[in-house]
Amino acid sequence: MAYYKVRLEGWCDLDPSEMSLEDVLREMVRGEDAICVRQDVLAIVDRPQDIEDDKAMSFFGGEEGDADESQG
Repeated sequence: MAYYKVRLEGWCDLDPSEMSLEDVLREMVRGEDAICVRQDVLAIVDRPQDIEDDKAMSFFGGEEGDADESQG
């Protein structure tokens, strides 16, 4: 299984600093108040242990030592 680090760029006619990331993305999907104009893959790794981001590690299996166990 591969893990992808992605950057999304968009434009919106609302103040995203006042919203959660989930709300901003929801607006982009609806396409009424925001639009995604670019998406880039920044990195691809084969193992979650290779992800160098604490927040992502906790999503994919906890701390670095726990990631092996979460993948079976």
